[in-house]
Amino acid sequence: MNKYSKVLLTSIAAITLSTTFLETPDLNINPLQETVVSAKAKQATLIPGSYKVGSTELKPGRYTITSTDGSSGNISSTPKRSLHGDSINEILGSETDYGQVPSVTATLAKGDKVKIEGLTSASFTPVTKRNKKNTTTLATGFWVVGKDIKKGKYTVTPPDGQSGNFMVDPKSVFGDSTNEVLGGDTDMSQVPKVNVKLHNGDKISIAGMTQVNFAKK
Repeated sequence: MNKYSKVLLTSIAAITLSTTFLETPDLNINPLQETVVSAKAKQATLIPGSYKVGSTELKPGRYTITSTDGSSGNISSTPKRSLHGDSINEILGSETDYGQVPSVTATLAKGDKVKIEGLTSASFTPVTKRNKKNTTTLATGFWVVGKDIKKGKYTVTPPDGQSGNFMVDPKSVFGDSTNEVLGGDTDMSQVPKVNVKLHNGDKISIAGMTQVNFAKK
């Protein structure tokens, strides 16, 4: 083997060793290459107090929240990401004439703050199924078109004798937003119905009433 062949082989070996050395950290310790496992909601019962989502007491996830024993009181949340999170402010209870609701459904993200007041305790039940083919009703809480209701044109109305807030936050900057107080008291700027066109990804929030009714157009 001549001296030029030896030099060539040495160069190839050096390049191979260098490549292996550079690639190995990416395959083994680079956190961007690791599989991220999303945290799942876990059943919880919490007494009055303030809680941070992600603590041992309350895991991140999607929940339906109710009063454990039927007592009435306030449940509120402050999302860490104020422009994107679900901000709850409801009175849980059975007296719908006083703006109480039996439950509220919301997605709680890590870092959100939750406060419980006046209730003996609140039950956080994980949501395990979502009905993307739904075209009829949604209860108090936060919902996504394409996950909890089918896209399309609807006339939206409140339950008989109830009033509350109905909002649609469009996914697209060109979409139509809706912000109405549904109800029968027109002197209080309430409206008995509203027409909406829902697109996949739009976010719906319902507050102060047990549900809203959707009629396809």
